[in-house]
Amino acid sequence: MTASNIKQFDEITGQVLGALYERFPVPYFLSLENFVADGYSYDEAMGGDAPNEQGTFFFSCVDWLAASGYLNFKDKNHHYGYHDAFLTEKGLEALKATPDSLKTGPSFGEQLVSASKSGTKSLVASIAGQVLSVGTRIVTNHLGLPG
Repeated sequence: MTASNIKQFDEITGQVLGALYERFPVPYFLSLENFVADGYSYDEAMGGDAPNEQGTFFFSCVDWLAASGYLNFKDKNHHYGYHDAFLTEKGLEALKATPDSLKTGPSFGEQLVSASKSGTKSLVASIAGQVLSVGTRIVTNHLGLPG
């Protein structure tokens, strides 16, 4: 793998959250093939394609986002993706935030949608990192902990 796990995680996170934000509140099928170009390899034992290391990484990223409260889904198909995925309140609140450096302007969600469409993976990853930081601050504020 050429990119670090954190960089890859941020890229996938940005793409996934951007896709869900763009379609909110309508549930969406998070398909492995829509987010990872080379997510499948031929598996002789199965007699067909199966998620490879990159595909498994995608599933791990989405599982973490769900366990951390950014998104939810109705059902997981371990071979293809997540049925009826949607943003949670925490995910939506983090994506609706505006960067501190900009008092007005596009929200993180709007920036993710735009960056995803332009194919700028480094920008998607950067914005995703900021969204996760906002999500952490949201949780600590709700719990009354110092942020």
